[in-house]
Amino acid sequence: MTSLRSGVKLDLMKKLPTYLFLVFFSFSAPSFAEDISEYQIEGISIGDSLLNHLSKEKIITEIEINKSTYNYLNDDFGEVYLFGNFDTYDRLSFFVKPKDKHYTIYSIAGAITYDDKLEQCFAKQKEIEKEFSSTYKNVKKRKYSTKFDWDPTGESVSHNIRFAFDSGDYFEINCTKYKKSLKIENNWADALQVSVNKKEISDWFSNPIF
Repeated sequence: MTSLRSGVKLDLMKKLPTYLFLVFFSFSAPSFAEDISEYQIEGISIGDSLLNHLSKEKIITEIEINKSTYNYLNDDFGEVYLFGNFDTYDRLSFFVKPKDKHYTIYSIAGAITYDDKLEQCFAKQKEIEKEFSSTYKNVKKRKYSTKFDWDPTGESVSHNIRFAFDSGDYFEINCTKYKKSLKIENNWADALQVSVNKKEISDWFSNPIF
């Protein structure tokens, strides 16, 4: 996801979106190379109902809490965070449609903090890249880095690897490093994120409202 949204908040009540995730990720080989619903992050897949993991009231509350972070986008999707004692990740996030009564999951991301340990993040990113590349040799791979508009110094950077299917669905691994003063001011942390996303998510981020 090219417009990696803001930082990883350590304060659970004041979190900003991540899109910085790690994989020791729960992997089951898909029957079809294009079927990303076969991937699991902490046992959760694209297409599952988020109601299987959170109450409707909690989902609605999370969407409202995080809505202001996306004031430059429309309201087609809302983001929901889930914290717990996971096997691999520090936290998960999901994109769902607020008007969908089933709260079907269109994007799953899992994140692990690598604060001030960018080389460790890169090592894990490379490990995940190698694993995925060996499984899906024909999937398009792109490496790129993104600087954030809200940091004019250019010191906050996300280093990304995207695997894109012909369907438009995609898998992404990101290592993000933030300017130190911004981390202190906002209680952010450097992190690695792994995400699995339907094409609709990419389309949504590609069509901001100004």
